Amino acid sequence: MQLLRRKIGLALGALAFAAAQASAQAVLTPGQMRDLAGQAVIQGQAGLAFDLTGALIARDDTDLDAHLIRSRAARNLGRNDDALTHARRAWSLADGEEARYAAALAMAQALSSSGRRTAAQLWLRRAIQIAPDAAHKARATEDFRYVRRQNPWSTALRFSVTPSSNINNGSRNETSELFGLPFEFALEGEARALSGVEIAGGLSTRYRIIDSARKRTDLLFGASHRTYVLSDEAKELAPDADGADFATSSVFFGVQEDYALPGGRARLGWDARLGRTWYGGDPLLAYTRIGANYRRATANNGMLSLSVNHEGQAGEGTREDATIWSAHLGYGMSLASGNTISVSTSFVRSESDADFLDYTQRAVSARYGLGSPIGPAQLDFGLTLSEKRHDRSSLTTNGRDERSIEARVTAAFPEMDFYGFIPTVTLNAERTHANIDLYETENFGIQVGIRSAF
Repeated sequence: MQLLRRKIGLALGALAFAAAQASAQAVLTPGQMRDLAGQAVIQGQAGLAFDLTGALIARDDTDLDAHLIRSRAARNLGRNDDALTHARRAWSLADGEEARYAAALAMAQALSSSGRRTAAQLWLRRAIQIAPDAAHKARATEDFRYVRRQNPWSTALRFSVTPSSNINNGSRNETSELFGLPFEFALEGEARALSGVEIAGGLSTRYRIIDSARKRTDLLFGASHRTYVLSDEAKELAPDADGADFATSSVFFGVQEDYALPGGRARLGWDARLGRTWYGGDPLLAYTRIGANYRRATANNGMLSLSVNHEGQAGEGTREDATIWSAHLGYGMSLASGNTISVSTSFVRSESDADFLDYTQRAVSARYGLGSPIGPAQLDFGLTLSEKRHDRSSLTTNGRDERSIEARVTAAFPEMDFYGFIPTVTLNAERTHANIDLYETENFGIQVGIRSAF
């Protein structure tokens, strides 16, 4: 019965709209025409809404609501160019938070319907920034997530500034025993830990060429650069050194695919990459990497992941080649409190004629993230333990052994949201014990960066 009443109501509404279309200009006031056009869009009468708002705009081209309604009607009719035209005009007329928010949404919707989803995401970030209240912000955020899922392009930018006590991974010791001799050698210059500031930036992008229920295929590209500014103390220790001497740059191209497995809870994938790395401005190595991965959702809001990779490095200049196998096993889950926890273990085997590139490394990591902020900060804690074994070393007769511990605390500040980006601060402390004093290091740093809030 309720469905029948609804159908009758829609039929009567359609008749009313048709009658109004015939005599709207003669009978209705501009306010009534505007209301009728809005109702027409809501009830699926986009053609009627388009015609009514056309009359309103012909009467007054500064009618903001008419442009907003006509943009929506044009989009529903598939007239995407018209939708963009009227959304732009609405944005130029908008004055005040609510009007600018509505116009920004109209622009995003028109752009998305035109297939320009990256531009639509930028307009949705603008809508989020100028949203008049939390409810409007939540709606724009949900729209952003929807458009992002539909967008074949996904791009992430990274930038950070990190004051560090050891930018060159130098020794924390002033002297070192070498070759088992019963006396110590003084460590000078770049062999010592040099303090300074790391400045890093990067870009990674993905273009999805296949997106189906069973299979996803992506093309990948990434680039990054990291350089340093030495402190006055570091310049005294190593007067001939410059921060750019330790700069690293990298670029890669790749492809990845993953497949949904029966049951809908697991995915199996593979990826391949070609990359190149520079150190101190000079070519360091070129590499090829291929890997496979498996992910499975568990019943307790968890995710199990496993990956295996093979990388071949072709050294540039005097650098030796290396072949690297690596594996990673991890599990993460969301707790009932809203907190998150994850643990992982990894294994790396690198083979090379160069003793410093010939090693076996094992590591275990744990991470705990708080679901609710403490004061203004959303906190995340991490701990990593690792051991590394070089069977050969040019400095000793019994190889090289290292054991490292690294602790991190990251604070994100969601209340300082700017266009959907929030600042982060990471405190990092790392120490390495080794059987060779030269390789005993420690590093304390504070990393300041930004990340997307959604």
